[in-house]
Amino acid sequence: MQANTKRLAMAIVEYLDKAVADGSVAGDGAESLEVAKQCISDAFGIDPEDEIQTKELSLKPFSLDKVFDVYLSTQAKLGGPAAQTTNSGPSDSDRKLADEFKAKGNALIVAKDYKGAIDSYTRAIALVNDSAVYFGNRAAAYSQNGDHQEAVDDAKKALDIDPAYSKGYSRLGLAYFGMGNFEEAIAAYKKGLEQDPANKAMQSALESAQAKVASASSTARSAGGTAAAATSAAPGSGGGGFDLGSLMNNPALMNMAQSMMANGGLERLMNNPAVSQLASNYRNTGQMPSMADMMSNPDIMDMARNVGGSSAGNEGANPLAALLNNPDLAGMAQRFMSGSQGNGSDEDNSRSE
Repeated sequence: MQANTKRLAMAIVEYLDKAVADGSVAGDGAESLEVAKQCISDAFGIDPEDEIQTKELSLKPFSLDKVFDVYLSTQAKLGGPAAQTTNSGPSDSDRKLADEFKAKGNALIVAKDYKGAIDSYTRAIALVNDSAVYFGNRAAAYSQNGDHQEAVDDAKKALDIDPAYSKGYSRLGLAYFGMGNFEEAIAAYKKGLEQDPANKAMQSALESAQAKVASASSTARSAGGTAAAATSAAPGSGGGGFDLGSLMNNPALMNMAQSMMANGGLERLMNNPAVSQLASNYRNTGQMPSMADMMSNPDIMDMARNVGGSSAGNEGANPLAALLNNPDLAGMAQRFMSGSQGNGSDEDNSRSE
């Protein structure tokens, strides 16, 4: 008798053992399988209790049911006759487990464990690969982790599954924004707003991307000598701008730089707890602090009065204090920072489903 025939017989006996062991068949059915195992063993001349024979003939760690699943999957992809009997999708138990992995991923997003969240969403997708939400959530986690191309791929997959999934466009826009592809981000946000016109967060993100394109265009014109100064429209401000060239040529700014470098003010600035907190917030959230909020913060203003080395009654000698109290700069802060912070993010991308 050919060895492969005996291997198939051994696989059948092992499968029947498994069916009894995992409770798939119980009671009288289990007793019937025991009889069937003995009959198959005798007919094909195999002994499942023989370690040498088992080592030679067994399919372990594979099993007959797993081999059959692979066959059905292959037939389904090829359109073969077995495709008619293939399961139409993940089982209820698979979907339930996938939802548990998704929930775990959501919790890890909140905890800012983005790599852990990516792993959990990946496990969910391995069980259920037809959910736009799973791919959309993983895209958000990829973006937070700085893996922007992976985020683009997942967002596109989510939209392939559900073209009406507005958050898919939001996640796609965020990923493109992170890559610096602002035109593509604008296109994605616009498509998302077609699906969800009332989404103010996505509208704000769109304006941020548009501001980046406008700023880059202004900078290019200035560099080519076609404009005297670069202007930048603030997201959500409805227009307006400031003269960046004049700001950089502001004597107060130049005096501040010279003073801070000369008297150690820069070192004190970087060691200031208020500045450290701003830096920590940026690392954790990815969002730039609002200049308007900085100017209204008493700790920041106190730092401004002291970082340049000035003393009470001599604030005019402190260039940083003078700069932060400059009405032109205050106006610029209100125009430029009153709306979105310009990082392409929105509420849709800060929450997972």
